[in-house]
Amino acid sequence: MNTGPYSDEKIQKFLHEHFIPLRSQCFWDKPTELMQRFGVKWTPTFLVHDSAGKEHHRFVGYVPVDDLFAQLGLGIGKIHYDADRTAEAIAQFRTVVERHPNAGATPEAVFLMGVAGYKHDHDPKALRRAYDTLAEKYPQSEWTRRADPYSAIPLSEAG
Repeated sequence: MNTGPYSDEKIQKFLHEHFIPLRSQCFWDKPTELMQRFGVKWTPTFLVHDSAGKEHHRFVGYVPVDDLFAQLGLGIGKIHYDADRTAEAIAQFRTVVERHPNAGATPEAVFLMGVAGYKHDHDPKALRRAYDTLAEKYPQSEWTRRADPYSAIPLSEAG
C-alpha cells in the first residue's frame, strides 16, 4: 500500500486510524494461503472485516484518492449496518455521500442509507428519498435501478 493513491499521507493516516492494514505478496502461479483463504484474484484487493474477522465489503483495483476514501467509508458503514447499528450506519453513509459525492461508491451509500433509514424508523419514505436522490444525481447507476421499486412509495400521506 505504498504506490499510487495508497501512498497519500491522508489515506495512510485514515487507514491506520480506522483499520488494521495488512499487506501480502501475491503470486498468481502459486497463490499464497491468504490469497486462497480470502479469494484474492487480483491486486490490489481491499477487504473490510469487522473485529471478529467477518468480511463486510471488498473492492478490487486502484482507485483515485476520493474514491478510496468513499470505499473505505462505505465499508465502515456496512459493518455498522450488518451489526444492526442502523443509526451509526446512516451517519457513516451520510458522511460518504456528503464528502465524496462524485465517487463510484457513493450511489451504493445512498441506497444503503435509505435501507438503513427504513430499518431504523420503519418509514418507507426513507427508501423513496434514496430513490429520488439516486435518480437525480446518479441516473445511470445500478443502485438507481435497484431502487426503482421505491419510486412508487408516496412521500405525502395523501399520496
